[in-house]
Parts: sequence; C-alpha cells; structure tokens
Amino acid sequence: MAAAPVWSVDPRTGKQREQVAVEATAEEVDVAVRAARDAASALADRTVRAAFLRTAADLLEEAKDHLVEAADAETALGPVRLSGELARTCYQLRAFADMVDEGAFLGIVIDHPDASATPPVPDLRRYKIPLGVVAVYSASNFPFAFSVPGGDTASALAAGCPVVVKAHPDHPGTSELVASVLRRAAVRHGIPEGVLGLVHGFDAGVELVKHPLVAGAGFTGSIRGGRALFDAANARPVPIPFHGELGSLNPVVVTEAAAAERGEQIGTGLAGSMTLGVGQFCVKPGLVLAPEGAGGDRLVKSLTEAVSNTESGVLLDHRMRDDFVAGVRER
Repeated sequence: MAAAPVWSVDPRTGKQREQVAVEATAEEVDVAVRAARDAASALADRTVRAAFLRTAADLLEEAKDHLVEAADAETALGPVRLSGELARTCYQLRAFADMVDEGAFLGIVIDHPDASATPPVPDLRRYKIPLGVVAVYSASNFPFAFSVPGGDTASALAAGCPVVVKAHPDHPGTSELVASVLRRAAVRHGIPEGVLGLVHGFDAGVELVKHPLVAGAGFTGSIRGGRALFDAANARPVPIPFHGELGSLNPVVVTEAAAAERGEQIGTGLAGSMTLGVGQFCVKPGLVLAPEGAGGDRLVKSLTEAVSNTESGVLLDHRMRDDFVAGVRER
C-alpha cells in the first residue's frame, strides 16, 4: 500500500498547496531513531553543542523572510506575529547555548577522598549525563517556538540528546524547511544530520514514543493527544519521562471590589486576551469567575461588547473551525 501523502494546506482557503512529504512507516521511524542514536556521540563535546545551537539561531535568522512566508502560508498567523515568534526561538537557542557553556546544569558534585576519616572516605563524583534520543511533538499554533526548532528541541540538544520530531500536520512544509536549517547547522560542526530526525503522521507519532531507543518525550497540544502518548510512554516495558503541556483552562477570579472599581476595564482586557491570535493562545483565560451585582454585570457587558466588535480571523485548520462552530451551537 502506498504511503499516505502529507499536504501543506492553506488555512485561508482550505485548499491543498503542495505535497511536502509522506507519512512515515514504523520502519522509517526506526531508521530516524537509530540515526539519531548514532549521532549522539557527536554531541559529547559541550563546546561543539553550544556552537551548534548558536549557528542554528544564526541560520534561522538568515532564512527569516523565507521561513516566515512559509509559516504564514500554512498557519495564517501573520508576518508580524511569526517574526516575533522566530526571534523568540533564536533567543531560546542562544540561551541554551549559554547554559551549555556555563555547565551548572550538569549538577557536578565532587566528594574528595579522606584517608584519615573513619572509615576512609573514597573519591566520589556525580554528574548528569544525556538520557538518549528524545521525541518532540510539535504544536499547531507555534510553528517555530514550540515545534521543530522550539524549546523542547533546544533543551534536548543542549543536554546532549539527539532529537526526532513528529511534525504537526498544520505546518508540515515549514517543519521540513526548519529541519533542513538545523541540519545544515549541525553539519557545519561535524555533527551528522541524523541528530535531528523528522517524521510525519499520527501513527508515526505513536511508534516514536514506543520505540525502545527513545528515552524521553516532550509534547505540547491537546489533552486527548497528550494523554494517549503519555499512556503509551508508561505502557512500555521501561517507562520513559513524558513532559507534556496538555490543554489549558487558565481560570481568572475577579473579586467584588475589583469588579466594582474597574469592571469595564477588566472586561475589555479579558476580551483582548481571549481573542489574541484568533483565540488560539493556550494562555488565554478559559474560565472567568465574576461576582454577582452591578460590578459583575458591567464586566460581562464590557466583555460581550468587546468580543462582538473584534474582527474575525482565520483559524489554523478546519478541525479547529468545526470544533468552534459546534461549541457555539451547543450554547
């Protein structure tokens, strides 16, 4: 059976733009993981690791215009937002490079020998070593900062762990472009391209977290998807760490005094937070507890008016649109 194609889709029209890859088979996931494992020794030198991360940031900045254009075509997040996100991503890479140079993350403890003690104290040394290959699962709404070159990838590489990324279907073309940039940075420092693998497809993501050579996973996304991967990670013969950011609610409590003093201002502010990025930021308020009475009523009225006057936008994909419309109809 032919491998399923992976299409880049324009969220503004819902139309397919181009095929950028095919979904990875279990065998291809295995190849990517083993290539990452084989590249681990090239990350052993901390000076090389730090230089790699800084070069990755430099090359991403050099390719900024092309990357932002590609990401906007797949996400409709806009050049301004995406440019800021890419700048944040490069900052993250350089920040982790500084941490690698500084070395405190190793947690080194040295107990010197003392032959005069009773009993004699031997030379004892402790320090942290890389776990191994790390699986990273990209987020839909951050094609840079929480995807292929994002914080999970940067922190893993900084720790000396090669990475295999499961690309998000909302921006597969951008993922391929960014992966190629990071691989070029790796090669410049004598690190094999396999240090950063990239696979596509839901099944590939499940195979990845179950692979015996994968030693940890980082995930940003839905509760349902994250929980499934968490369960798979814990069902292994040897469970692995699963660092997941699964959904968000972000409750906000408004006191009676605050509502009475500035209810309209709070309502307007909540509306801005709720609709930022077309409501696709995980840090937006999802539950507001407001007091009864005149102050709370003014808050709700202000919030309602501000949201009603907000310009509509384009959601990341048809699934989000369908879920949003269904939620509105239920109410």
